[in-house]
Amino acid sequence: MCGICCIFYNNKGFSNDSNELIIEQGRLSNRGPDSSNTVHTCVSNNVSALFSGHVLHLRGKQIVEQPTRDEAGNLLLWNGEIFGGIQVPEEISDTTVLMNKLGECNSDAQILNTLSRISGPWSVIYWQECKHTLWFGRDVFGRRSLLWHLPTQNNSMFALSSVQLNKEDVYTEVPSIGIWKMTPSTADDGCYGFTLFPWQHIVWPGTLVRVKDNPNFQEKVSQGQSVDSDLVHFIIEGETEVSSQMPSLNKALPPRDYSLPDYTTEVTPIQYLQHLLEGSELLQTLSRQLADVLLKAVSTRVFNQHHRPTDSASYIPNVPQQSASNYPECNSEPHGRNMTSCAKVAILFSGGIDSTVIAALVDKCLPSEESIDLINVAFEQKPKQPAQPKKGKPTPVSDSDRWSVPDRLTGYTALSELNPSRAWNFIEVNVTEEELKEARQAHIQGLVYPLQTVLDDSIGCAVWFAARGKGVHGVGPHKGNPVHSTARVILCGMGADEQLVGYSRHRNKFKEGGWAGLIEEIELEVTRISARNLGRDDRIITDHGKESRFPFLDERVVTFLSSLPIHHKADLALPRGIGEKLLLRLCATELGLHQTATLAKRAIQFGSRIAKLENNREKASDICNRLTSLHT
Repeated sequence: MCGICCIFYNNKGFSNDSNELIIEQGRLSNRGPDSSNTVHTCVSNNVSALFSGHVLHLRGKQIVEQPTRDEAGNLLLWNGEIFGGIQVPEEISDTTVLMNKLGECNSDAQILNTLSRISGPWSVIYWQECKHTLWFGRDVFGRRSLLWHLPTQNNSMFALSSVQLNKEDVYTEVPSIGIWKMTPSTADDGCYGFTLFPWQHIVWPGTLVRVKDNPNFQEKVSQGQSVDSDLVHFIIEGETEVSSQMPSLNKALPPRDYSLPDYTTEVTPIQYLQHLLEGSELLQTLSRQLADVLLKAVSTRVFNQHHRPTDSASYIPNVPQQSASNYPECNSEPHGRNMTSCAKVAILFSGGIDSTVIAALVDKCLPSEESIDLINVAFEQKPKQPAQPKKGKPTPVSDSDRWSVPDRLTGYTALSELNPSRAWNFIEVNVTEEELKEARQAHIQGLVYPLQTVLDDSIGCAVWFAARGKGVHGVGPHKGNPVHSTARVILCGMGADEQLVGYSRHRNKFKEGGWAGLIEEIELEVTRISARNLGRDDRIITDHGKESRFPFLDERVVTFLSSLPIHHKADLALPRGIGEKLLLRLCATELGLHQTATLAKRAIQFGSRIAKLENNREKASDICNRLTSLHT
């Protein structure tokens, strides 16, 4: 994981001072605390380029500085993980492997083939010296952030960056619709030519219109920016479509006589799920296949990191409560300093089905002696004051009630169902209203950008505090003591709802259009996932020098789920807590997560209660003035 950026600029308009070009350097360096480097290169007599990389070291024995440069003068900025498609030896950084592969390419087709083979999240910037050509892009799911500023009449600079570089210029997310090639003009006109090599069968996010069929391509791509059409030219490579990791969705309708047994109140929800497993060999097989492919996805994301020694002064072993007596240093606060969890893996843990299934599978991967951080976030709940308060001081709310939000309660319920022999570090992240306002102003606004809705604000703030990992121990001998999760890999459940029919709007579509309407909606969900929230979440989480990893968006998981007809994944004729994400609920049932398996979907903004701290009249899709105030 890295913070990466490159800037092409006219020599007459800028000096070579990096600070002048990268005003918000801190946001980039936060993403990569282990190594920072900046390289300037001359593109032509009038144009120069700056490449800057900040490395979070997770793969290989040695830190590989970025941008990395080969003997031919090619430059690579790589923000990603190669989990498959290209072989990466265990002791070698995937940055080095990719640089070597790209350096061997002599044609556009070879570069496209190399990048399209990669399984895993990525964004990339590659300068091909011999052709004076810049290649860049994001994976088809948009799991890593990459923003661009296109040249305007007021500012001829072209920039690519993981985060916004300054507050004056407009940035938008690079569309994850293919691999891009940019060729700067060698003349004095300062023009830039962009060519898109689209992913195979790719459509505009949120539509079913193929990218190649849109007549207003340049306008669509540059939407949100006042692009100078004299300086910027876009074309689509019409003859070439790049092999994509996005599979086609199975659109088969259920047979006319298809139906699951009716649910009645004579049985509990978990009994109903158990009866389904007992009565259907097919559902049992699919449930186990899902568990198997998810286990492989989790294992890939847990083990592809090196062990970073913890500062011994703040190192506190994390052990099951029954064996804490073996670690005397665990039994008291170390000289008043916050305890530091030594877990290598953390999970954003609401106690919902997505995060709890991930936790149960991580437990199957890691050695029994290793601890796992479960990070649970809650926003302060203030007592309701009566319309006419009585004389005297108001009755104070108890400390436990301040943080008893729904996600905290379900988090503890889910914890009780996990392996009791494992050392689970349940970290309560408790956020006051004052903390929220301060962090939003100082950090979060600029990271959520260029997104700016109320929903982006709520989720962005909740995820930022959770990823920071500062809270108190919720269980064990240190209950109530401060703790800080320093795990550099954070597993997240994003992607499950889109594929497994988990949102409440899916029920509305099912009521309106039946199975056919639901299939169309799920197809839209999958196509727009790259444009919705994953870039935002990457910017938010990596601000803490940590990396987000999404098991539900593993290419093998997406391929498996896309291959199944919709009625094998969900049945919205069944009640909430059963019908949506039915296949995952069956999987959870077989994992022994009986209470978690029947929990209804609850969004993080409601489960953490951040939404209650804000204007209750706001709609999720409204533009959030708490975010836009930074950019107006």
